[in-house]
Amino acid sequence: MSASRRVFVACDDMFFRVNLEARIRSAGLEPVGVERLDAVNEALQAGPPRAAFVDLHLRGQQAIPIIERLAGAKPGMPIISFGSHVDQDLLDAARRAGAVALPRSRFDREFATLLGKISVGVLSPSLQSPPSSETNE
Repeated sequence: MSASRRVFVACDDMFFRVNLEARIRSAGLEPVGVERLDAVNEALQAGPPRAAFVDLHLRGQQAIPIIERLAGAKPGMPIISFGSHVDQDLLDAARRAGAVALPRSRFDREFATLLGKISVGVLSPSLQSPPSSETNE
């Protein structure tokens, strides 16, 4: 599959990742697991992905460096991160690094819509500046 159909998935929660990957495949895209920065660098050798999903609670505090690397690899590429609504500092850090940062509950609700827009190359501008006061988990 071409690099333009690849979607990076940085999530070390096995059950959640398997669900995300299955849904990405069902949209006709190719999920690529990249839970560590070295895996991102290796996967980028084949070119940048169409988009990336990053769990902000990766073990080893890898999420922000992964976001920064991806944002630098292809400016404007959709990088959607998700984490706990109570961890505003981490959500804000992800935004500063170049990602859309959503509370996990919002990510869960909007995943199908996000994936559909990514599959056709369109990401809603309203997601570029989500409210930092989102409190639903």
